Parts: sequence; structure tokens; C-alpha cells
Amino acid sequence: MFPSRSKLRRIGFLPRTGSMKPYAAAFAVVCLSLVLPAQGQAQTDPLWEKAVAHAAQMKKWAPGEVQLLAEGRADGKIDRTRVRQRLTGWDKGNPVYETTQIEPPPEAGKKPGKSEFDMKGIGEATESLLRTDARVRRRDNQPLHGKSWTLFEVAQSKGPMDVNVRLWVDPATGVAHQMESTMHGTMMMDMSLLTAYRPHPQAGSLPSRFDFRMKVLVPFVDATVKIASDMERWVPRPAEAGQGAAGAAPAR
Repeated sequence: MFPSRSKLRRIGFLPRTGSMKPYAAAFAVVCLSLVLPAQGQAQTDPLWEKAVAHAAQMKKWAPGEVQLLAEGRADGKIDRTRVRQRLTGWDKGNPVYETTQIEPPPEAGKKPGKSEFDMKGIGEATESLLRTDARVRRRDNQPLHGKSWTLFEVAQSKGPMDVNVRLWVDPATGVAHQMESTMHGTMMMDMSLLTAYRPHPQAGSLPSRFDFRMKVLVPFVDATVKIASDMERWVPRPAEAGQGAAGAAPAR
């Protein structure tokens, strides 16, 4: 039995009438982490180990500013939302953001409050991929954006899910330059996530932009979701998870 339209709306696949939550597709991104390989052959490639270490390093940072554009199409209707958020502090080590701009504006009498910029699903997908025991295929001297990179590829089929992940890294340091993840779920969804990284003097590189696309393949449901997000002014997370809102935040 396929989920109803109301259920798809509740879990974030379809926009609600008149408004679309900016992070509606986060549920779909989390699905990537559920099917990426968690165990595999022992991996001894030193460059892959560097890439794994770099992924761990990136987890110690959070964006100070986020700009997001989301578009949802369902049943002939289109919802678009543009959001700007600013890091204001920390809650048990997690970044807390204040919405500084939202279009279309909230309903009369409602004000956008503080929230957590939800990249949990994306982070989990990355973590599931970047394991030293993952089965990876390496290709050296791969051109991209005018430079030569080492490309690591992961592919796995699990039940109705087919997943492909490609990660371009610096051939000397393993620092990430770009990651592309795609997933096809038979009679469920097609998804893609493209993450671009920008060099950073302390972290090596950090995400600067991600583009997410999803098309629902449930019979008799015509729905798509697109999310594009730019992330800037990254700051280190508090040294202790329990530091709370006293953690450093970017100056205005």
C-alpha cells in the first residue's frame, strides 16, 4: 500500500497548502544514510583514510550564516520559500539559528523564531560513506573545475534502493572538493545531493553550497522538491557539548 498524500505531507515529501517548510526534504536526505554501506572490506588506502579524517574535522564546525531557497511542486501547485538565518548560539553543542529574513513573510501575528539549521540528514549520509572500512573505488587524475583530483566512488544496492556516491578529494591531503550522492528507490523516489566545498585555513575545506533534488515516484503522485543552500562564515563548535548558548557565534 502506498502512502496517502496527507501522509506524504506530514513526513515532508509534499508541501502543505499555502506554505512549505524550508527543510521539508531533510527526511529524504536522511534516507541516504540508511542505505549507504556501513561495513565492507578493510580499507588501507592512505588517501582514503585522510578523507575520512577530514570528514571528522568538518563536524567540528558550523555555518554562521545560511541562505536557503526551497521549492516544492505537488498536484500542480508550487510553493517557494527563501530564508536567511544567522547563528546566535549553541544548545548542548548544537548550533541555534535566528531567522533574519523569510519570503513570503510569516502569517500576521507570527514571528520567525530561533531554530536549529537541520543538516543532520546530510551529515549522517556523509558519515555513513566516509568510513575506513567502506568499499571504495579509486580513480586518480580526474579533472574538475580546472584541476586534477582523486575520485572515490561507492555504489550499493539494498532491496529497492540503489545508491551511488562520488567524492572528489585533493590527491595529496584527502581534503574534500565536491561530493555527489544519488539514490533511486523503486516506486518511491529519485534523489540527488551535490555538495561543493570551499578551502578553509583551519579545517582544510568546508561546505559552501548544497543542491538537493527529489522526485516522488509513488504512483499517482506528482511531486518534486528542490533545495539550494549557501553556507558562510563557519565557526568552531564549542569544545564541550554541554557549553550551551555561551559558545562563540559570529559577530554581526
